[in-house]
Amino acid sequence: MLDACSRTQPQNASLVPQFKEEINKKKELVFIDSSHLGASMDGAILSLHFFVDSKVHLYTWGNGFSNYPGTYAYTEDNGIDLSFADQKWPRLRLLKQGNLLALGRKDGLKALEKSFVHTDENGTRRQVEDGDIYPEARPLIFPLVQRIATTKQEAAK
Repeated sequence: MLDACSRTQPQNASLVPQFKEEINKKKELVFIDSSHLGASMDGAILSLHFFVDSKVHLYTWGNGFSNYPGTYAYTEDNGIDLSFADQKWPRLRLLKQGNLLALGRKDGLKALEKSFVHTDENGTRRQVEDGDIYPEARPLIFPLVQRIATTKQEAAK
């Protein structure tokens, strides 16, 4: 009984040190969506690639392919805020799913809607649906789960 309790992480324990440790060791930490409706081999329709220098790269594929460079910052209570020029993302929170890290929305919702920031010819910006994400996948995006190595080369990192 005591052993089982020692392996369970308290709800309020910080996962940021584990995130930092893994990203420092691997130099890149990848999270994929939970929809399993994507065109990629792992079923992801989007992936977030985190790097040591507070940089993040978002890739989406489905109806098309897009990528967005950005930055991330840690916030209180295991929070991570993402900043992209053409994407507006909800506040995220580090979670655990078994032995893997995951990213959920701080508000607990599973959908990613109106995340693309469109700028029209007059310079007016508004949030719209990301055209690369299948409509049926939008309500199933979160949590984003840490991708496990799929090749020997990735496993060696």
